[in-house]
Amino acid sequence: MQRMIDVSKYQPDIDYAKVKAAGIEGVIIRCGITYWGEQQMDKDPYFEQHYAGFKSVGIPVGAYYYSAADNNEVAKREAEYCKTLLAGKQFELPVYYDVENNERMGNLSKAALTQIC
Repeated sequence: MQRMIDVSKYQPDIDYAKVKAAGIEGVIIRCGITYWGEQQMDKDPYFEQHYAGFKSVGIPVGAYYYSAADNNEVAKREAEYCKTLLAGKQFELPVYYDVENNERMGNLSKAALTQIC
């Protein structure tokens, strides 16, 4: 099993070489988020820094987008926005769609959430 971590703005001061020395074999970086209140989309402020830092020490990189979509239209806007955030980057690991926002998604049926995804 690979040792992997996920990071975002909540880990602003990462020593990338120390992470590699600790045996971490991959990282999933939050590229963006949709805030649930107004469903405003935003880039994670540390995405570029973390991407460059992990790439510089040779740790394989993937990404995730934190969703607050409660319907297909918001999900489509998130997908288009996420594509702009990832443009021009090389990923060795998957890109994930994080659908755990309880405020917007908690009452959705499995079928509705599957349709959104």
